Amino acid sequence: MELSESVRMHIGKVHYNVSNLERAAYFYEEGFGMKVLEKSEKSVTLGTIADQPLLVLRRVNNPTPRKKTSGLYHVAIRLPSREDLARLIYHLVNNQVELDGVADHGVSESLYLTGPDDMGIELTCDRDYDQWPIDEDGQLDMITEELDLDDLILTIQGKNKKWTGLPAGTTIGHIHLRVAELEKTAEFYTKLGFEITQAYGEQALFFASGEYHHHIGANTWQSAGSDPLAADTAGLNHFEIVLPDQNSLENLAKKLEEAELALEKTEDGVSLVDPNGIHLKLVSAS
Repeated sequence: MELSESVRMHIGKVHYNVSNLERAAYFYEEGFGMKVLEKSEKSVTLGTIADQPLLVLRRVNNPTPRKKTSGLYHVAIRLPSREDLARLIYHLVNNQVELDGVADHGVSESLYLTGPDDMGIELTCDRDYDQWPIDEDGQLDMITEELDLDDLILTIQGKNKKWTGLPAGTTIGHIHLRVAELEKTAEFYTKLGFEITQAYGEQALFFASGEYHHHIGANTWQSAGSDPLAADTAGLNHFEIVLPDQNSLENLAKKLEEAELALEKTEDGVSLVDPNGIHLKLVSAS
């Protein structure tokens, strides 16, 4: 059944459980220049200099579990331009923030690092649509190759290199999940209206809404057969999928109920749990 043929969705705020709220908030403030938008004893909301919220950190009692669970693989923070990404890299290196690696994915240029409580982070900038790699069958063919870091840094040669915080237009580009298995995962997210844009063998799938490379990734590389993350434990709490308006949200919720998917309607959206025990919320952009 097609549930939302023409409705375009994207990833909204990512809600994360952290074992040390002050340390985690400091990391994102000082490391990335995220702006504190809301703050309480139990949570901190962080975002761009233009007040666009991106992450919500929630204080919990238990650290990241030693065994692998389903949950977050990484969250991709998408910068609006190559210059913005280059300035952020320059800032991170000058402040001795440890990077895990860099990559050219054809559709985007990215660097990777690990945040508090083993939160995987991808800092990325999309290439123009007409530059995306397409295979001989006309299908998207994302790659993982060495990033030409020198070429990226050249975009700010002779320009102001000062980092003043995450700029307006920065968004959550995608969320990549660790899942227990792929078949039921694919069935669930396609029912929400996402399409599979690419498969990596039998261990990873990528889903998108509209003409995009992926909004959601899912892999079993380290999590095949795993249990969900326990409550009150550091890790992914839930993430938001944003629909364009309230009418789109209500129509999708109705179709999901007709498809007998368990959901909970709240004042600010519709909560669901995917087949891997990962929590998400459908919300309206309006």
